[in-house]
Amino acid sequence: METSAVRDDGLVANFFRPSTSGKHAGIIVIGGAGGGLGSASAVGSLLAERGYATLALAYFGVEDLPRQLQEIPLEYFKRAVIWLRAHPSVEPSKIGLVGTSKGGEAALLVGATYEEIRAVAAYSPSHVVFQGIDEAWSDSSVSKSSWTLHGEPVPFVPFRMDNDCIERYGFYLGLYLASLQDRQAPGRAVIPVERINGPILLFSGTDDAIWPSSMMCERVVERLKQHDFRFSFRHLRYDGAGHLLAGPSRPSSAGSIEGLPTGGTERANAAARDDAWTKVCTFFGVYLK
Repeated sequence: METSAVRDDGLVANFFRPSTSGKHAGIIVIGGAGGGLGSASAVGSLLAERGYATLALAYFGVEDLPRQLQEIPLEYFKRAVIWLRAHPSVEPSKIGLVGTSKGGEAALLVGATYEEIRAVAAYSPSHVVFQGIDEAWSDSSVSKSSWTLHGEPVPFVPFRMDNDCIERYGFYLGLYLASLQDRQAPGRAVIPVERINGPILLFSGTDDAIWPSSMMCERVVERLKQHDFRFSFRHLRYDGAGHLLAGPSRPSSAGSIEGLPTGGTERANAAARDDAWTKVCTFFGVYLK
């Protein structure tokens, strides 16, 4: 496997090229709200070992990218698609996308926006676009979307603070559950997943402490059924597992993000991650290779 840093056309990414010769299916890997390249590169390198040319893509928080996860242009992801399709080791008709958490939200949205994406896998994603995250994220008067398209903010669900909900479910899960109680915003902000030009694989844990990913994945499935989605789709829901499901299990993988509890037991998280990793490798093997 050969690894190289990518800084072309404003991209901040790491490219992992398999050691085998010829053209390979390409996969763009998008991390979550932690920012940077760490988690995306970890997954990207493992996929490269499986024979995929992978582009681990940062989209905020490092170098010259936006400092906060707020109003990120979807065109940035399109530039990554163009870069990957043009690489001599990549088969341009076989481009997949995998994202986790906010990156899962992005993966579904990018897949619904750009037809060049031919398969999407999303770990712990959202079915709607949520408000962006910055220092003033709890102030609804200055709320902004996570994403833009053609210079305009993508409709989003603003955060709604509900002390009862937060006390019952914990801060982050309570915040997102309360925000989804808005009677109008979720309808406007729903991701049109039926536009994705290929099969979809979703993963969630029933004990996700960050946001209600199992419920939101079911909303994705419902919408796909309502629109008679013409490709394969599947939601794998893991009982007792939390938010962190991307990549195979390892001793440091369970339980928290920088000290923030993310749900699930160590045993349930490890079993879910290992099964999900097997399933995602099979998924791309069937639909991209």
